Amino acid sequence: MVAKLKPLAPVHHPDDDWSIFYPETDGMPLPDGEHQAPLYREVVYTLENYLKRHPHIAVNGNTFIYYEMNNPRRSVSPDCYVALGVDVDAIMEQNSYVIWRVGKQPDFVLEIASESTARYDERGKRRLYAGIGIGEYWRYDATGGRFYRRPLVGERLVNGEYQEFPLHEEPDGMIWAHSPTLELDLCWENGRLRFYDPVAQVWLRSYPEEQERADFAEARADSAEGLAASEQAGRLVAEARASSAEARIRELEAQLRRQGIDPAG
Repeated sequence: MVAKLKPLAPVHHPDDDWSIFYPETDGMPLPDGEHQAPLYREVVYTLENYLKRHPHIAVNGNTFIYYEMNNPRRSVSPDCYVALGVDVDAIMEQNSYVIWRVGKQPDFVLEIASESTARYDERGKRRLYAGIGIGEYWRYDATGGRFYRRPLVGERLVNGEYQEFPLHEEPDGMIWAHSPTLELDLCWENGRLRFYDPVAQVWLRSYPEEQERADFAEARADSAEGLAASEQAGRLVAEARASSAEARIRELEAQLRRQGIDPAG
């Protein structure tokens, strides 16, 4: 069931001038630290690439989610969110996730730890996401616990309160928990957040892994094309040699006939 966009309500649209709220950054909120950027990109791309076959699942991050009608100050920007059963094209057209227009809140949110945001992620954002009705809230600390005190925390909303998913620790140090919303295991492994499909029993490929796979496929295609070209060239050379030999034979037969000799014996 796809959530339908609701009629527009009187509201200060996100595309309007935000400089009155954030004058020090040309109207935009301060960005996360540089160390978070590659982590955020990997998480969002991995989930986006995996879920793109589902036309009614929105995956994004580091963008505004507006949750209170007629109050543009009431917005939050998670590092990653997933919304199931929504009109993805309509969300892209309106250039933001406006809950009362989309018709529902995101189902999954993940924050990536940093020194400046960790405390707010664990307290203020946690209360905010519970109030909005975000079904799952995850927190990932690439440092292994320097900011969140734990590498990975996953929680589900039960009667308006978050309850933690059980964490599992493997002998090699990998820590993981299962997300019922995504039907995936979230795994902290040596600082990386990886996603595992327990049904298909495969790891989801990250952007570098997907790029490496694409490069390898392209290299194989180039190699196959080069081999085919080489084989074709070989055939042309062989044909040219055969044609040259036939012409020489015909020339010799003609000489024999001029001398009154039958080439056939």
